[in-house]
Amino acid sequence: MDWNQILLWGRVVAAFTIIVIASNQLAQMFKKIKLPLITGFIVIGVIAGPYVLKMLPKDLGHLSFINEIALGFIAFAAGAEMYLKEIKSRTKPIIIMTVSQTVITFIITCIVLFLFINNIPFVESFSDKVMWSFILFTATIFIAPSIATTISMTSELRANGPFTKTTIGVSVFKDILLIIIFSVVFSLSDMLVSGAKMHWYEIFVVLFDLLLSIGIGILYGMIYKIVFKIKKAFEIEIILFLLAGWSTFILSHLVKYLSTKYIGFTIHLEAILIGITASFYLVNYSNFRLNVERLVEKVETSVYVAFFTLVGVSLSLSALAKYWLIALAFFALRLVVTFISSAVGSLISKESPKEALVSWMPHIAQAGISLGLITIIAENFSIFGQEFAAILIAVIILNQFIGPPLMKFAINLLGESHAKSNDYQFDYQKDVFIIGLIDKSIFLANLLKEQNYNVKILTTKKEIAENDKNGTDLLQYDEFNLESLTDAGLKTADSIIIIKKEAEAYRLCELIYEHFGTPNVIVKLNKIDDINKFKKLGVIVVEPVSAMVNLLEHFVKSPNATSMLLGMQNTQDTVDIEVLNKDIHGSTLRDLKLPLEILIISITRKGQVMLPHGYSRLRLNDIVTIVGTEEQLEKVVTKLQY
Repeated sequence: MDWNQILLWGRVVAAFTIIVIASNQLAQMFKKIKLPLITGFIVIGVIAGPYVLKMLPKDLGHLSFINEIALGFIAFAAGAEMYLKEIKSRTKPIIIMTVSQTVITFIITCIVLFLFINNIPFVESFSDKVMWSFILFTATIFIAPSIATTISMTSELRANGPFTKTTIGVSVFKDILLIIIFSVVFSLSDMLVSGAKMHWYEIFVVLFDLLLSIGIGILYGMIYKIVFKIKKAFEIEIILFLLAGWSTFILSHLVKYLSTKYIGFTIHLEAILIGITASFYLVNYSNFRLNVERLVEKVETSVYVAFFTLVGVSLSLSALAKYWLIALAFFALRLVVTFISSAVGSLISKESPKEALVSWMPHIAQAGISLGLITIIAENFSIFGQEFAAILIAVIILNQFIGPPLMKFAINLLGESHAKSNDYQFDYQKDVFIIGLIDKSIFLANLLKEQNYNVKILTTKKEIAENDKNGTDLLQYDEFNLESLTDAGLKTADSIIIIKKEAEAYRLCELIYEHFGTPNVIVKLNKIDDINKFKKLGVIVVEPVSAMVNLLEHFVKSPNATSMLLGMQNTQDTVDIEVLNKDIHGSTLRDLKLPLEILIISITRKGQVMLPHGYSRLRLNDIVTIVGTEEQLEKVVTKLQY
């Protein structure tokens, strides 16, 4: 590789990095129109790609390593979803649905393509053997799911339930079956196209490849166990994790080259199967399941942004224009066979009619492994590889456009989505709800009322019997559920304070997250076993012992600032103010006529805290943290919100 190639590689990677960063931001607009982020990533990729804005060349070989790193992660994440203890109750429907979709899809696709193959222009001149090779490969790709889409969508929607577990299980098992079927079809097609005779031992070679891949996957799992035991920075662990996923592809290429050169026959290691096996082993047969889940959770967003943006960039619009009618026909065929095979599987599994009706929707999306297999076919079967790749990639892109919205619709319809509600709207009133009655609840309520907050305390009969309410007005309910919280008016809450035990507090936090979307939820706990589950919901957790230690530390480091933030200086107070005045949007702080005596501590935008300066620009929905007197703060509120 000369310097010109190195510079070209650097430019392409740098350009793609910029596109990915932009994609992560611009794709957020798709959430506002109720479309999944994945769709946004693909659209941004198409726009930035070689056919519209032409920010990248048509030859994307320089980015193949990104695809392999992403696929390595996706395989690892897929295996991690197969936690046997959790899917034990869904094992039967998972197996039935997997077999039904795989067998029926393959058979119907082969029959339909055989009947109408002569209507495909470039296939007319093929021999029967080449034609059957084309048919078998197409039927194999039709089976392929998109684990990346499935996991990404379940993560985005925080989906959980029988339907979701079945969907994830089917996607993983179908991928394993896909790899097995592809290995067999590849070997068979190689002999059909080349005209070579098929030997009985070829079947054992394919079986050997698969078993060797599984064995190496278990070995990877054992190596991961050693890595997890070594103390190191979490960032180093992430880097090692991604490199390990990439190394499965490097190992596959290396073994293929060496075996062909020195042994006389080719060993095909399945990198995807290695990754799935490694994480499956770790999750089910080691004590590092939580380590795996933590890694996947930390990395998944970045990987999916890069991967699906690359899918969009890779779309050949010229090939789509040439073969769009065939691509549409293939797309329609796959929709039909997926619907039929899923419906049959649901009926055999005795699922509810409602679930059977939407059971096909999560399995439309295709990406990742299917794209990798198409690339392998195109490279090894030049007689039809280019046309095959153009049509099937177009079909996959179409599936990827409609697949995520359909999956989102199905999960929402069945009530298994636990995504954050978008119902919250600021009503210019400072409404605070305290759930749980103890002496401190009443003291806090009175303190907030003195500062003109509208405070309500929600309690139960049992709590009233155990506490002296001292004349405080309370909202009393038999239990706290969606109905009672809605009746109390939590839709208008700006802040909710929960004083309950951990299990009950977390249940309430999930209800609030999913149905009200309250921006500021605070939980007071005397003891906490898992703070991370609260952090995932954006909840602020106050644990008395830790809070006291941190408070004392800050009094030592900065007594004046700590006193001010705690409201211990009678003349100063601290507030968070959301920017709602459209005339303020885009203005710099130095251009605003704000009281001179105030201090702007920070600006929070989409969860990111920024230290302000005179040239900092405010945008709608920014949260500005300000210190000042009560009179000064009222002036700022008027300026920023009205």
